[in-house]
Amino acid sequence: MGEIEREMDWDDEIEVSDGYTLLPEGEYDFTVEGFERSRYEGGKKIPPCKRALLKLRVTAPEGTTIINESFLLHKSMEWKLSEFFLSIGAEKINRKVKMNWQLVPQATGRALVEVTPDRDNPEKKYNHVKKFLPKPKKQFTFKAGEF
Repeated sequence: MGEIEREMDWDDEIEVSDGYTLLPEGEYDFTVEGFERSRYEGGKKIPPCKRALLKLRVTAPEGTTIINESFLLHKSMEWKLSEFFLSIGAEKINRKVKMNWQLVPQATGRALVEVTPDRDNPEKKYNHVKKFLPKPKKQFTFKAGEF
């Protein structure tokens, strides 16, 4: 369990911050800071199913923010799961792959982040992952005479 996920004690020190850092829309690298298995109780479009709750840390010149991301383990959401695993380099395109959740904690990837308004208060805005981007393949360059 990471530092973010632990229970606090009554006399713990806390860090005072100026609040949530809203990043401008764009592409950002992320690190998975937290991963929790959960259960989705179901809704109008998707029945009850397993759910993965992730905390993604994004650092930019404007500051660092945590984006909460939820993955429903339902066949209709397979595209989003595929996007995520491709982003962290754990899936190959056009192949069936077993989801390996052990790779998720501290995994790194890249995502297109957007700014979305709060449902209850449109004045509040939050960052949200619009799309997970494929991890670029490592390019090796060889120079003659070097090993």
